[in-house]
Amino acid sequence: MASIGNKAQIAHIDQILVLALEHGVTRNQNVNHLALTIRKPVDKATPLLNKAITENEILTCDIEFYRTNRFGINEMYYKIQLLKARIASIHLIVPHTVSSSDGQPEENISFIYETFTHEHCIAGTSAFSTWNTRLF
Repeated sequence: MASIGNKAQIAHIDQILVLALEHGVTRNQNVNHLALTIRKPVDKATPLLNKAITENEILTCDIEFYRTNRFGINEMYYKIQLLKARIASIHLIVPHTVSSSDGQPEENISFIYETFTHEHCIAGTSAFSTWNTRLF
């Protein structure tokens, strides 16, 4: 089966390569979760993500962080899961074709969600936050 993304690796079939991720949580009086935004190459998943925002699909997003360990082996060390997520925005970024001729089209996808969990897989620590329990 062909992978959704065009930068696929054998060990990551049907996963999207994320080039960058940005997320924030603020607190003045109550906790305020900001959208989680990923940057990814334009690939086979692009039309499916555009369909998901158009149809307001409810998604589960699993985001895995990898690093090379001291033995030279790629290991998943951190993961984030968004439950009951929706795509809030999609922004296409196409580099200037003359001044940046080697640049590839990318897109920023922003997700809003009901529940956010994160886990440090190596240290064994984890936490979660749910929208309806953020008032305290």
